[in-house]
Amino acid sequence: MMANMAAKTQALLCMTLVVSMAIVVASAIVPESNQDPRELTTFGRNFWSTADKQHYRITQDGEVAELVLDPSAAAGFASKMRYLFGRFTIEMKVHRGDSAGTVSTFYTSSLSGKHDELDFEFLGNENGKPYVLQTNVYASGVGDREQRIRLWFDPTEDFHTYGIHWNKEIVIFFVDDTPIRIYKNCEDLGVPYPNHQAQSVFASLWNGEEWATQNGAIKLNWTHSPFIAAYRNFEAEGCEVPWYKGNVERCNTSETDAMLERTTFHQLTTRHVARLQWVTENLLMYDYCKDYNRYPQGHPECSRNSGLQLIGPLPLKHLDGLKIIGHVKKGYYSDI
Repeated sequence: MMANMAAKTQALLCMTLVVSMAIVVASAIVPESNQDPRELTTFGRNFWSTADKQHYRITQDGEVAELVLDPSAAAGFASKMRYLFGRFTIEMKVHRGDSAGTVSTFYTSSLSGKHDELDFEFLGNENGKPYVLQTNVYASGVGDREQRIRLWFDPTEDFHTYGIHWNKEIVIFFVDDTPIRIYKNCEDLGVPYPNHQAQSVFASLWNGEEWATQNGAIKLNWTHSPFIAAYRNFEAEGCEVPWYKGNVERCNTSETDAMLERTTFHQLTTRHVARLQWVTENLLMYDYCKDYNRYPQGHPECSRNSGLQLIGPLPLKHLDGLKIIGHVKKGYYSDI
């Protein structure tokens, strides 16, 4: 199943690159006077569409993008700029109702052969059952570092902020003001880390029925299409690497280091550590670090990346808004 997943993901990435570059070329010959005013708003400034107008829709004010999945096509968009390190956030709301088999994403990727990638992936579910939020990290083409959690809110009811903080020392995945995962630089242990390839920012909505819901047992029901994922309020601050300039050396300067100190987290606050520990203890469904069936030898980076960093009871003042919704089944062996 994981081989199918990897093949599908790679095919999607290749398609995204080809379409994105075609749009880049085409846009260079379009007179500025013919631009749609919406192209000057958030999504027009920051992204290329990788879908047609039926599957990538922008609201009249240009501030909300909708990706549409139906039997005819998937959908996505890709950033006009690449980055080496930075902070990337977007507000997202996923499809309500029966969404089994769908995968709604927000991620970064280098789109190279041995690519780096940082993923948020919403795995749809049957009507009335909660989404699963999967995160994954690829470095130098090596992935299979999945974690899955249940959220403390319904991601279909309203927009919530999903963020990736990425610098030379650590990657932190945030949901609103809560870190849900950390991934530290462990190159000293022989573990690759994404620190030498510029990455673009992507979003996509596609058919992952072969693996996304109960390991592919529940298939996508097209009678419930179109499926829609909505995005708004994208923000990015990082070391920019234009498409036409592949050199990332400028991103390893003291000036960039100072910028990263301002824009990304290098160390979590006490509040953040407490919230990360609560999520790990109460909402974590799957952690590749504990899947000894797949990885009997374990992974050297896991001891550094554990969310369990506090000893003793957690201060309640740091846990406001966090709650367990339904039953969280620990599935270290069966959910991947």
